[in-house]
Amino acid sequence: MATILRGTTTADDRETNEGSEFMEQLLSPKQVAEAIGASESSLKRWCDQGLLMTVKTAGGHRRIPVQEALRFAREQNHAVVEPRILAMPGTDNRKARRIENCAERLAEELLANNEQACRAIVFDLFLAGQPVSQIFDEVIAVAFRIIGEKWMCHEADIYQERSSCQIALGVLHELRSKQATPNSGLVALGATIEGDQYSLPVAMSEIVLRAVGWDAKLLGSSIPFDSLVNAIKQHKPEMLCLSVSFVPDESAFIAGFNRLFDEASKTNTAIVVGGQGLTTEIRTRLRYSAFCDTMQHLEEFAKTLRRQTEVVPKKAPKPKKNV
Repeated sequence: MATILRGTTTADDRETNEGSEFMEQLLSPKQVAEAIGASESSLKRWCDQGLLMTVKTAGGHRRIPVQEALRFAREQNHAVVEPRILAMPGTDNRKARRIENCAERLAEELLANNEQACRAIVFDLFLAGQPVSQIFDEVIAVAFRIIGEKWMCHEADIYQERSSCQIALGVLHELRSKQATPNSGLVALGATIEGDQYSLPVAMSEIVLRAVGWDAKLLGSSIPFDSLVNAIKQHKPEMLCLSVSFVPDESAFIAGFNRLFDEASKTNTAIVVGGQGLTTEIRTRLRYSAFCDTMQHLEEFAKTLRRQTEVVPKKAPKPKKNV
């Protein structure tokens, strides 16, 4: 983690009745077509082919959840030309959708407490189809590194760093709400250890994991190891992600962490760690499944683990020939 830290289906298979969890924000095929700059006939054809999940209104009209429209646009590389239709805060500035120089712009707007501009920077990149892991590594993480350097040089105040974190968490919360619900059945939990209130990296990890099909959920910040053990026993997740920004008591941390790993081994739960608090010396005394110092590393590990855990149907044995 950063140191700041579908099978083929038919349209009928993917349509559900009114009452779906997606009923809050529904769009017509015409609206989605306008949002991504496509024709309405093409949009309806993609729905018929099962490329877009739809729901039906009481009157029998086909509607598309906003999250589903965004998923389709990103996976099929359709640029969102009218973000407002999808209730997105992006701008119409195509140059703003390039990742270059975005970190510097984001740092400047965060320090200025300009929440709207920060949202636009992140969502412009999201609407352009940039992987969330890359947005987090190359924009948000770098922006906070810039802010940290400014604070060290007395060019920024501590309140500006704190307010920047709050703005970023708000943007991440909104970004997560725009993700379609994963259906792989793979569960991942995320948390920070007791005493660590820095929740930005683990919030990013949740979004990254959901983007690659994991049902990722945050347990929260400052969770004691004994409580994390109880969470593993109850939920039996395939993965537990821990962000470690600092280690207050090295001996207690190592003992608690390795106790957690022992419990995770019983449920075949992968322990993934990251964070600037994990020095090389501490890491040599820990047992874990993977250390990810960037969100892109976490993404690749999650993809690999998913492939390994997917059940491959066994081929039916060939009938024996009569002799």
